[in-house]
Amino acid sequence: MEEVRDNKQDQIDIVWLLKYLFTKRKFILKVVGCTTLFFVLICLFKPNKYTATASIIPVSSNTGVDLGGLNSLASMAGLTTGKSKSGVDIVTPDLYPKVAQSTPFLCEIMNIKVPWANIDTLMSVYEYTKYDSIPSFGEYLRMYTIDLPNTIKIWFNGKKTGPSINKKNLPYEVYDKYEYKAMSKLKEMIKVDEDPIFETIEVSVDAESPKQASILASSVVNTLQSHVIEHKTRRAKYMLDFIQERYNETTLEYESVRQKFFDYKDSHRDMISERVNVEYQRLSDQYDLSYSILKSISSQLEQAKLAFMENTPVFSIVQPVVLPVSKSGPKMMLYIVVGIMLGFITSIGWLIMRLAWWQVFDEERLNRLILEHK
Repeated sequence: MEEVRDNKQDQIDIVWLLKYLFTKRKFILKVVGCTTLFFVLICLFKPNKYTATASIIPVSSNTGVDLGGLNSLASMAGLTTGKSKSGVDIVTPDLYPKVAQSTPFLCEIMNIKVPWANIDTLMSVYEYTKYDSIPSFGEYLRMYTIDLPNTIKIWFNGKKTGPSINKKNLPYEVYDKYEYKAMSKLKEMIKVDEDPIFETIEVSVDAESPKQASILASSVVNTLQSHVIEHKTRRAKYMLDFIQERYNETTLEYESVRQKFFDYKDSHRDMISERVNVEYQRLSDQYDLSYSILKSISSQLEQAKLAFMENTPVFSIVQPVVLPVSKSGPKMMLYIVVGIMLGFITSIGWLIMRLAWWQVFDEERLNRLILEHK
């Protein structure tokens, strides 16, 4: 019986709370209206965002070339063929997002000239980052008034310059703060994802204008393809270069041996002696061996060229980059919904927290309020 009474009391408390919240509906509506208006203003003052997209299908090439004799030369060069168990040198789809976030890729993209909304000339993302970092009049005013001590400190610290750094002699890359800012900005703008269902690579670029989004998206697709091709053919390129060097050395050696053989043959054409025959036979054997080696290396060179060409990935553009017509953000309806939900949560939470406060520190006031709203 006592448990039933407690449940009934809880039900009465919940009903009373709902009645109390209903009497405070004007306050709740005011809070909801203010938060919604605030989020609408945020949406209006946020810059427009346009998204350009593209879809590509990477085709993994099956060379079908039996490297055979190339494996011995590759081991001499310290290289491996790098094939999978099925004999196919495969570039996995998750390579594309990693390449799109890599520093060399971003450095190449950030130097591409694109249009901007607030300037008349074409400017790269790196140049715009430096241009946009110039303080405005209000920032200058704050720097030389209330923030003057910090400005003086930064100014004196900036005067202390160390020895100049020669980037070419360093075993690592060095970038300035504007390059880091530009790369960080591009990481937010560029999205490269794998679609496991359709086995495509989805490329999207968010920018402040349709032309800027389209130019950057096209550049991302082309640069992404070139970087993946370079990564895919790197091993085959090393193999080709190594065999090409051996072919050049063997050709020079063959020309030298051939020249010695025919010179000796011409100079001893009418001479008959055991010594002449022995030397002639030695040069003839050396010439035949050199020719055989050159022929073998030449065959391997053609094989390496074929392997290099067939290891080059082929890309199929499913959806090319199209100039976006409508903006992709900010979405007004989303901001309105968030404002309404946040307004309800804030206002109701405030009313419940105030009741909880009265229950602990002002129980008499809470009792009067309960009697008023019964």
